[in-house]
Amino acid sequence: MKRIYFRHELDDLTQGERIAFIRQFRGLTQEEVAEELGMKKENKRRGMARYESGERVPKEDRLLEIANILNVNVNCIRKYNFDKSEDIIFSIMVRRVIS
Repeated sequence: MKRIYFRHELDDLTQGERIAFIRQFRGLTQEEVAEELGMKKENKRRGMARYESGERVPKEDRLLEIANILNVNVNCIRKYNFDKSEDIIFSIMVRRVIS
C-alpha cells in the first residue's frame, strides 16, 4: 500500500522511510529494487521491507547501491538535516553526480 506523505512529515522521515518514499516516487516496487541489489528470490521483498521499516539498517556500501538504483544522492537517504521539506524533493528530482 502506498503511503502519502505530507510536507511537514518529510522532515521527520527515518532512513527506511526515506528509502520507501524515494522508491515510490520513482515508481519502483520493493522487488524491483531488491533484484537490482542482487537479493535472492525468496528474500527480495522481505529484505527491502526490513530496510524500509528500519528493522535492518543497510551498511554504507549497500546504502550507496540503493541510492544509485534510486538515482539520488546518498544524502537523500541518510538522516540528513534539510533546511526545508522542499529540499528533499529537489534533491530527489535532481541527482548530483560526483565524479
